[in-house]
Amino acid sequence: MILLNEISLSQRLYAIFSSSLDKKVFSGAAVGISQWNGSEYCHFYDHYGLAQSFPLNIKLSQKTFFDLASLTKALATVPALLSLMEEGKISWNSTLMEIFGNEIREDKKNINIKQLMSHSSGLPAHKDYYKIVLKVKESERKKWIFTSIIEEKLIYSPGTDFLYSDLGFILLGLIIEKVSGKKLEVYIQEKIYKPLNLQHSLFYGEKGSIEKQKYAATEICPWTGKMLTGVVHDDNCRAIGGVAGHAGLFGSIEGVVQWCEYLLSQIQGRTSHPSFGNEILRQATKKVGNSSWASGFDTPSIKGSSSGSFLSPLSVGHLGYTGTSFWIDPQKELVIVLLTNRVHTSANNNELIKKFRPFFHDTVIRCLQRENNKKNP
Repeated sequence: MILLNEISLSQRLYAIFSSSLDKKVFSGAAVGISQWNGSEYCHFYDHYGLAQSFPLNIKLSQKTFFDLASLTKALATVPALLSLMEEGKISWNSTLMEIFGNEIREDKKNINIKQLMSHSSGLPAHKDYYKIVLKVKESERKKWIFTSIIEEKLIYSPGTDFLYSDLGFILLGLIIEKVSGKKLEVYIQEKIYKPLNLQHSLFYGEKGSIEKQKYAATEICPWTGKMLTGVVHDDNCRAIGGVAGHAGLFGSIEGVVQWCEYLLSQIQGRTSHPSFGNEILRQATKKVGNSSWASGFDTPSIKGSSSGSFLSPLSVGHLGYTGTSFWIDPQKELVIVLLTNRVHTSANNNELIKKFRPFFHDTVIRCLQRENNKKNP
């Protein structure tokens, strides 16, 4: 497949995004599409709408930073774990008991890294810890959440089923800090992003050098009354300082695309990362059991996938609650990134973004296919 010309793609996407802005699917969005042509990546970028629509209007640009929400899991936490594996500090089979010792309750002692990464640990999906943790001294909040997760009742026996779990990835973030001896954001910047010069386009939390106007706004914080711009939207993450294994990462459309390109090139063996090898990344992108989950990545569902109908079964990606997503298709040599601030319009519009995502991805693929047919009649 050949990446089609920008004019044709731009016209089609402008039409569907204009319609979605009118329907208030989101107040603003940025799109990045990249395809390997055999010698280099060909890019398409565009952006639509506003970074903030109330109490004042702020235009969105290609440089706007978005709250990536759960893309943090795949784009930050997973590569950090792979780095620690390459260092020999943990393995896929390392258990909570081996890492934390007697702090772990009996029913969770044998939960391992692989199960946490593939959402098969038995932990619940989500808990509103922030409602209590805000009353805890700031320096003790991470410890409080750790203890609370360890004391949760398991939904099923580890390794016997699958349930997408923020709690599992909160634990994985704490594991990275415990094993590396560094703060999560420091380890990820030093080991993952800085070697690729991505530290200015992918980072955790508020950066003092970046003005608020350069962020896509999400919602008003329920306990401060302030608009969340450059401050993480996820309540649990925000309550513990904005850095966690399940959320907290911010990024620009170019930063996310560049990182996805690098991951695609690693999967294909065209390059390698100084902190983790290609083979261990390939292992992380393989489906686990009969689920759609790989180790920290999602894969296209057989029916009703957010990736649409045309990405190959080998594709990996992830969604973010704030309205973000990425998909990497090794078969098509294709990266598609969609960043929106759909919660700024309304956190209750989840059904709208659920319908938009597959429509958007199918539109992109159909455009690519039409262009390819023109070039190869």
